[in-house]
Amino acid sequence: MPLLSRSSCALLVSLLSVVSAAGVESLRKPAESKTLALSLSKFHSWMEEHGKEYDSHEEKLKNLETWMKNDFVIIEHNSKESSYTLGHNEYSDMDQDQFAQHFKLGKHASVPVRSSVGNSGVGGATMIVDESLTLPDYVNWVDMGGVSKVKNQGYCGSCWAFSTTGGIEGAKFIKTGELVSLSEQNLLDCDHKDLACSGGIMDDAFKFDEKSGGLCSEDDYPYKAKKGSMCNPMNCTDVPGSIVESFVDVPAANEKALLSALAIQPVSVAIEGSTVSFQFYKGGVLTDTGCGKNGELDHGVLAVGYGTDLETQEPYFLVKNSWGESWGLEGYIKLGRDSSVSKYGICSILKMASFPEVE
Repeated sequence: MPLLSRSSCALLVSLLSVVSAAGVESLRKPAESKTLALSLSKFHSWMEEHGKEYDSHEEKLKNLETWMKNDFVIIEHNSKESSYTLGHNEYSDMDQDQFAQHFKLGKHASVPVRSSVGNSGVGGATMIVDESLTLPDYVNWVDMGGVSKVKNQGYCGSCWAFSTTGGIEGAKFIKTGELVSLSEQNLLDCDHKDLACSGGIMDDAFKFDEKSGGLCSEDDYPYKAKKGSMCNPMNCTDVPGSIVESFVDVPAANEKALLSALAIQPVSVAIEGSTVSFQFYKGGVLTDTGCGKNGELDHGVLAVGYGTDLETQEPYFLVKNSWGESWGLEGYIKLGRDSSVSKYGICSILKMASFPEVE
């Protein structure tokens, strides 16, 4: 076991005095001192990896307790047979409510959601699905060059903007063969129907782009993780090929429809992102049927492909998130395609999907 610094020893003593209150059963054993010391060493390695700093001993202790609870959840899940694994990321010092508050998920979400029957009332043309169409077994727009790098929305409920730019980037790539990272800040500052860091809907953002005449590039209008005091598009030029001409709503509760759309281009989708399994997803195919079981939606992401996992033979949708590369599979997740428990699928991925067409 590595030697502990004086500050670490002090933290360990403090933690030993409160570990019973933490509710971590596996630590209430004769060897708890050694277990806690190992956990503390892991915690400090995690802090270093993610550049974490705390303002006081008390704050550090509080976050360590939360981290240890999450570590226990991760270890317990990974000890069981499952199609997916959990792991630490930069959000491991947040409990489930803090995490939801950080990204405006669950009860902290303020986004108006489409009706539970599907895509009616929002304004896009509804996709016609050819049920007899034979689709490829595997689609990956990341490999094909149609997806920009993984971004991080930070302390801002702006997932809708990242999902929107991803959809437009993909549509532009399909039409022109050129991939340009577009500006989420352009949407936060200028799209007044959506709610900036308090949430929004991708279809409404597509409508804004259609009326405003395109978006600036990420380089010309960089992201600030907060709404600016004014819309400032004068400092940049709208990227050619980023003007939405129209958008198409994918029929809800229809796996074939989403697969068909993904065979054409990346698709903006809404999901539930507030479960523990989603917070700490690290690999494999997420098959947690508790995620989205009631059709909840609180997070906008970008579906970028589909396939079948070679190891587990689980079919999946490949989804790009906007929580940075430390989360999931370097910023991506494979969401299971089982819709036997909920008609909207794992994490409600089949409930609200759309894609733009650009000029």
